[in-house]
Amino acid sequence: MKVQGSISRLAAAVMVLSWAGAATAASPNPVFSGSTVDMYLKFFPSALDEEKVYLDAGTGSTITGHVGSQTGTTLVIFSSTTDTLSAANGFAQITAQDGKLNEITITAPGYWFEDLMFSVALTKDNTDLSVIAKDKSGATDTFAGWASANGWGPGQNDILALSHAGNLMQSVTITSHVGFDSLGGLTSLKHTQISGVTPVPEPETYAMMLAGLGLVGFAAARRRRG
Repeated sequence: MKVQGSISRLAAAVMVLSWAGAATAASPNPVFSGSTVDMYLKFFPSALDEEKVYLDAGTGSTITGHVGSQTGTTLVIFSSTTDTLSAANGFAQITAQDGKLNEITITAPGYWFEDLMFSVALTKDNTDLSVIAKDKSGATDTFAGWASANGWGPGQNDILALSHAGNLMQSVTITSHVGFDSLGGLTSLKHTQISGVTPVPEPETYAMMLAGLGLVGFAAARRRRG
């Protein structure tokens, strides 16, 4: 696995952020720490080993991407139940046809992953951006405290969802439901990166693991009786 589980427990100085984008300290402390993931803004643990997700050009409710290269075999799926998505080939951005990206979910079918990094374009005075991370057990952490007094420009809006040890993620959902142009909102998702991609065990694998545990328990019980 590319990201060590201990990263999320680093002892570091308190991160001080200005929502206009400047920072006076660059420690890797999360701005949100939940039961399954930590979430960071702008400054991340130094040991991350990310792979870029290269998008396929397309328009629709889903966009596909490939890990590591434009032809990488591991697929990442970007889907929305509210928007018609649009993307060009490459390490680029996903937008909504109406200009407001209300909801988008990122998954890697057949895989869990340890962290997901992405950048968003957020317009002025938006305060309703939320990031929801779901771990492999279905438990979720939500951070809805992202805020932008002046809008987020390039380099000011990188967000990382980093799973705790043993809590690999199955999805990350970003929402921004502002319905009026005058109030701003999320306009794009771009430069997605991922690491710690791990195949989901097949049902047969789970059955073998459970059978193995049963045999171990049976043997231990016999030893105790003997």
